[in-house]
Amino acid sequence: MFYSGDNCCGDKAHYAVQVARSKSATGPFETLAQATGRKNSVILELNNEWIAPGHNSVITDDKGDDWIFYHAINARKRHLSAADSIGGDRDVRRVMLMNRLVYRKGWVYAEGGTTASGKNKAPRVRK
Repeated sequence: MFYSGDNCCGDKAHYAVQVARSKSATGPFETLAQATGRKNSVILELNNEWIAPGHNSVITDDKGDDWIFYHAINARKRHLSAADSIGGDRDVRRVMLMNRLVYRKGWVYAEGGTTASGKNKAPRVRK
């Protein structure tokens, strides 16, 4: 199960994508933190360029690789112009990003562990 959580979009944002797993769709679920002793279950988090990654979807490409698509906020371009702003936390610029997913010891991780930066691999799709 992929889920997003923590403080989103403010100056102390640490919104991130986290994972848990279960043998049943109805649980009980075990978080990555519970299983590994890590301090949290985050697999995709902020970096200097992008903050608050979340609201994700996962696809499998034609090559069989899994990808996570999500939005994040450019740390240097956080707000729309005053003319475009619609108020509240909706006045931030959310951009669609993607990372390849990798699997280790029964757990899924976003390749790199942080939001995508620069040019990266892309999903393989039929034309």
